[in-house]
Amino acid sequence: MKTKKTKKNEQKTSLVVILIIIVCLLYAIYNSLVVFTLGLFGELAVGTLTSYDNRVDDSKAPPNQSRTVTKGYRFSVAGKEYRGHSTYKSDEAWPRLREGEVRTELIRYLGPFPRINKPANLVDFDNLGVAGVFYYLVMIVGSVFFLVFVLPRIR
Repeated sequence: MKTKKTKKNEQKTSLVVILIIIVCLLYAIYNSLVVFTLGLFGELAVGTLTSYDNRVDDSKAPPNQSRTVTKGYRFSVAGKEYRGHSTYKSDEAWPRLREGEVRTELIRYLGPFPRINKPANLVDFDNLGVAGVFYYLVMIVGSVFFLVFVLPRIR
C-alpha cells in the first residue's frame, strides 16, 4: 500500500516541477522577445524615476556585474501615464533618490502596447553588443527547443 501512495506523490511532484519549468521557459521566451521587439520597433519616451536602488553584490566581479540595480519609473503616452520597473546587473552607482529629487530616464515602449516597456539602455543593441544580442537569440531558440522537443518526452 505504501508503494502506491509513493508513486502518486512522485507523479504529483513531477507535474509541479514540470509546470514550474514550463513557466520559467515561457517567461524566458517572453522576456527575450520583448528585448528584441523593443530594440527593433520600440518608441522612445522620457520617463521619470520614481525609485532607485543599487547594491554591491561582488566588488571583484567582471564589468557590469558588480551591482544589482533596481529602478521604478513612470512615463506618459498620449496623455495616459504608465509605470514600470526593472532590475538588472550593472556597475551603475547613483545615489538614492532624495525627497523631491527628479531624474529622467529614456523608456522604450511598444506603440500599440505601452505596458510593454523597459529602460532604453537595456534594449539598445549598441549597449547590448554582439554577445548580448546573441544571448537573447540563444535564449529564445533554446527555450523553444526545450519546450517543443524535450518536455513531451518526459512522460
